[in-house]
Amino acid sequence: MAREKVLCGKEEIIRVAVSIVDKEGMEAVSVRRIAKELGVSSMTIYNYVENLCDVKKRVLISGFDRMYGCIYEALNALPATQSRLELCRAIALEVFRFARNNPEMFKYMFTEGRQAFHADAEVRPFYAFFSKFMKRGKSSKGDWRSGEKSCKLFETLVFYLSYQSCTGVSVCSEEEFLGYMDFYLEGCMSE
Repeated sequence: MAREKVLCGKEEIIRVAVSIVDKEGMEAVSVRRIAKELGVSSMTIYNYVENLCDVKKRVLISGFDRMYGCIYEALNALPATQSRLELCRAIALEVFRFARNNPEMFKYMFTEGRQAFHADAEVRPFYAFFSKFMKRGKSSKGDWRSGEKSCKLFETLVFYLSYQSCTGVSVCSEEEFLGYMDFYLEGCMSE
């Protein structure tokens, strides 16, 4: 009997699962499929992960890590004297680009993944990041409360348009997307 391949660890399993999601969507991810891609038995996978739910949660976190990496890169490239609204615009554009470039991962992050893990303490901070960003920029709690609704609506608009575009429901160019963002920011989110 041939000896089975030894895995480097949980990270290798998650890397393969992320690759499957990127190419085919979360529906294609199973322990059997991951094991096949790695050239090991399904039981070997369970030496590294508790269950498929654990893998899906790690894939979700990996997706957010990638999206936030894109956002941080874009923000670091901006001049230091940006207003909060210009920063919101830049973040929105990176979310849109991430959705267009990673449609299967984005769909998972904001549909099935959100439903399954939104209440999880480790995952919860990844959602509602625009409001957290804006809250940090406000000078007092009163200022924040006055803008909280507009910030939540902005976040909803960003994710809705990004989701619609990545699924092909409503194709929107970057210029059109930024036009919607500018319209909303100028009309609803004052400095």
